[in-house]
Amino acid sequence: MEAPETYITILQSATGSYSESGSKFLGYSFAIVDESEIKILRDQLSKEHHKAVHVAFAARLGFEGENERSSDDGEPSGSAGKPILNELKSRALTQTCVLIVRYFGGKKLGIPGLIHAYRAAAIDCLNNSGTKEVVLYDDYEISCHMDHMPVVLHELNKSGARVIDSEFAENCNFKIEIPRTQHAAFTKTLQNLWQATATYIGMH
Repeated sequence: MEAPETYITILQSATGSYSESGSKFLGYSFAIVDESEIKILRDQLSKEHHKAVHVAFAARLGFEGENERSSDDGEPSGSAGKPILNELKSRALTQTCVLIVRYFGGKKLGIPGLIHAYRAAAIDCLNNSGTKEVVLYDDYEISCHMDHMPVVLHELNKSGARVIDSEFAENCNFKIEIPRTQHAAFTKTLQNLWQATATYIGMH
C-alpha cells in the first residue's frame, strides 16, 4: 500500500452546540498530533464545565486516520463517542479531536436521542471548524563534495526539494524536505544525481 501524500484535518479550533429536552451539548474541536493531548483537553474542559455530567470525545490520529479513540464517558455504550467518531470518519478527518460536553436537562433522551444529539453537536462544531488539506513531506540527508554543490543544489531545487539545514565543508551535507506530491520527480532526480548520496530520515 502506497504511503499517503496528504491528509485532511480541521482548519481551526471551533465550538458548536445542540439542545434537546433541556440538555445542552457543547462541542469543541481541536487539531492534535499526539494521543496525550486528548487527556489534557478533557481535563481542561472538565474543569471549565465542572457542573457538566459528561465529556465524551472521539479522535482520529495518523496520516490515514488509522488510530481511532473514543469515549462515552458514562453515557450508554455507543451513544456518545461512536456518533462523534462516525462524523469524523464521514469527513475523512484525521489528526483531529472533538469533545462534547453535556449538561443534563432532567429528561432522559434514550439511546437514539443521545446518538442524534452527540452527532448534531459534532456536526455543528465541525461545520464551524472548516477543513484543510495538509501536504506530507519526506526528509532526506544529502551529501556531496563541495565541487559538486552548485549542480546538486540546482537539481534538488528543480525537483521541488527545500533545504532546511546545511553544513558546508569539503564534503557538504544538507537536510532537505520534499513534498510527497513531488516524490516521483525527486526519485528520478536522485537516480540521475551521481554527484550526491541520499539517506532517508523520516516523514512529517
